[in-house]
Amino acid sequence: MKYVLLVCLICSAILPGCVSSYFKTPNDLYKTPATIYLDDGTQKTGDLTVQFETGFDYDYSVNLYHKETRRAEKIRFQNIKYYTINKDYYYPKQVDVRLDGKYYLLFLKRLTPENSKIELFELNVSYKTAATGQSDKLYFIAPPNSSKYEVWSVYGKKFTPDFEYKMSSLVADCPVLADKIKSKADGYYVANPAFTSDAKKVAIYERIINEYDSCRMSSSQ
Repeated sequence: MKYVLLVCLICSAILPGCVSSYFKTPNDLYKTPATIYLDDGTQKTGDLTVQFETGFDYDYSVNLYHKETRRAEKIRFQNIKYYTINKDYYYPKQVDVRLDGKYYLLFLKRLTPENSKIELFELNVSYKTAATGQSDKLYFIAPPNSSKYEVWSVYGKKFTPDFEYKMSSLVADCPVLADKIKSKADGYYVANPAFTSDAKKVAIYERIINEYDSCRMSSSQ
């Protein structure tokens, strides 16, 4: 992947337009129009290149090409709050992709509203992950008051087995919601994430998160 990217960059420098921009995943894109929001409050717009696909070596930085100056700027992963493409938001996270204790710094797509107390993220990958039985999408949760990079895999020990007890304890400060989860009410229980469709998993987590947000908002008034 490094060498392919190098060839692309050389080609684009010598023959502008000979390499098409593309977006395969949030961690494998080339010269895609984007806006990067930094931790210091500033933002930068340009054509973004990210080559972070799991298994490949990288230097924890992205490249943002500015057409006006015809220069590429290297931006460190650690300085990025998130980046946007169209209306999608991608956040830097530390993830255990294969559930083997090895963590990677990758960008995940946020599926929940910006101010959610619990956040749901999606990771698109371009290979099959045998550990979870998923072909191209993995899901992660950022619990309340989590750190910048912290997310929990929905396939890991934080949620399975005994989803009803682990998830209900996460929302214990909203007893009505916690009881729905603990009693395995329809639409509030994930028996086995590896054998539950992506659409169903997302719907269940979004329902729980939305109700939790409403509960917390009500209690703060």
